[in-house]
Amino acid sequence: MLIAIDTATKYLGLALYDNQQLIAEQLWRTGNKHNLILAPSIQQMLDTCDVSPSDLTMVAVANGPGSYTGLRIGVALAKGLATVNQLPLIGISTLDIIAVGQHFSNTRHRLLAILPAGRGRIIAGEYRVKKGQWTASETPHITKWDDLLASLESQSYLIAGEIDTTGLEAIEAYQHPDVTLTVLDPAQRMRRPAMLARYAWETYHKGDPADFLPAKLAPVYLNSPG
Repeated sequence: MLIAIDTATKYLGLALYDNQQLIAEQLWRTGNKHNLILAPSIQQMLDTCDVSPSDLTMVAVANGPGSYTGLRIGVALAKGLATVNQLPLIGISTLDIIAVGQHFSNTRHRLLAILPAGRGRIIAGEYRVKKGQWTASETPHITKWDDLLASLESQSYLIAGEIDTTGLEAIEAYQHPDVTLTVLDPAQRMRRPAMLARYAWETYHKGDPADFLPAKLAPVYLNSPG
């Protein structure tokens, strides 16, 4: 059984997954309270589902990009849980978690995965469909909405992730005859811990166990340009 932990932004996500069923999933906005409620929330979820740490076979964690403090808290707890119980630890890109949860009907569409970066900035990553799944087509970067929209090619884009009022207003005001923007439904576009769990499970079973030692995992932080 896999436990998934996501504290990369002001949302906190937890899931229990065993590849046959999703046993539990929790997602809520906690602000900056991750350090206070993460460990008790994990314990409560395990107790509610009648699961003990000895039932766990692996740990997954969102390892960035994202908030410096949020990532540090989540990765530290995940590493501790995996180390104490001698479990593999699978780190998954925060933007990849957004992408794997999005459907597509047209393989020519591109996907913009968005995270907040503070002070009016965002973290953006672009994905394209390759071999039947969303695949990152560029390195994630910190930018602002106006700069991101101005950089878009003539194409149709789906937009998912954490999009605030500023972002929604910028998208609504944007006009270009050859660019189509579709903001996905709020319930669909959110970064779900169940997707983290499923993707981590697949990643582990396709990889080498030696790649998932807890000591090898480090958070991924982005620096502002300039």
